[in-house]
Amino acid sequence: MKNPIEGLVIHCSDSAFGSATLIKSWHTDPKPKGRGWADIGYHIVICNGLVENNTFMDFMDGAIEWGRDIDQDGAHTIGWNNLAGLCLIGESGEFTISQLESTRRVILYLIENHGLDPEKIYAHADLDKRKPYCPGIKDFKKFIQKCVNLESLNEFVGRVNPISEDID
Repeated sequence: MKNPIEGLVIHCSDSAFGSATLIKSWHTDPKPKGRGWADIGYHIVICNGLVENNTFMDFMDGAIEWGRDIDQDGAHTIGWNNLAGLCLIGESGEFTISQLESTRRVILYLIENHGLDPEKIYAHADLDKRKPYCPGIKDFKKFIQKCVNLESLNEFVGRVNPISEDID
């Protein structure tokens, strides 16, 4: 694994459902359906339990999935692909507590094991003005601070129960 991690960019998938496997198909399928890339653009994907349209799996809420090999540059933020890319499945700001807690676990792992500087954790919107709502976590710096300090993340929850909101 790349050591140290130079920085981390946090994204949202801008889709109500998904997984690393599904995003990889969106990124690698030939155009016009996909982007025609060699691999998924993100290094880490955190699921919300909605793995397919209208298919909720409770055990997948907060699941951490591996994407592109961390030793390779990503394909997630123009000009910043040397940084690791993490994608939260969901629309801007619509994340479950399980996803937020898993994000904390990834952040702490990268800090403790790969020298990630918390000051070098960015919202996608911080680095790409064409994505002003990505990932949509209100007061992103406060979120990172609370992750690092092991404080409650409840104020950042944007989706409480994916079952009742998305599935009839």
